[in-house]
Amino acid sequence: MMKQTLMAPALLGLMTVQSGQTPATPARQASIDDLVTEVRALRADIQQMADASIRAQLLVARLQVQEQRIAGIARQLSETEEQIRALEGVRNPFVTQMLKDLDKEPAEPGEANLFAGMKAQLEKIENGDPVLKERQATLSRLLSDEQARWVAFNGQLEELEKLVAATKRR
Repeated sequence: MMKQTLMAPALLGLMTVQSGQTPATPARQASIDDLVTEVRALRADIQQMADASIRAQLLVARLQVQEQRIAGIARQLSETEEQIRALEGVRNPFVTQMLKDLDKEPAEPGEANLFAGMKAQLEKIENGDPVLKERQATLSRLLSDEQARWVAFNGQLEELEKLVAATKRR
């Protein structure tokens, strides 16, 4: 009988201890689930920031290459325009008169070959070098295209900057 008397309180105590632990387990499980969710969210944020960082580095590199292209094209355009201005500076009314005089019939048949090179140079001075003018037009178009690409890259960087700022606010 003594055994049964001791056993009943022990059994009752064991049931009380078990019933006391049961409600703590769901609360603990909920806090672990919250923690796992938070860790996953942090991982996602870190991955997003790493992706944004890589994109930013690539865009900055592209932007720098684009700036170098623009600088090179602008330099070439400037040199071409300088050459055109040099030709225009040489132009004067006497050149026009010389061309008219050379268009007249030469006095001797061999004289035409003698003045052909000079006539070509004078026409180049008078009319401007068509190769230089074409190069100027091509470089101007190319410069405009490259500047448009620079603006596009810069726009992408600004969008990325806004995305990173929005991520940091969360």
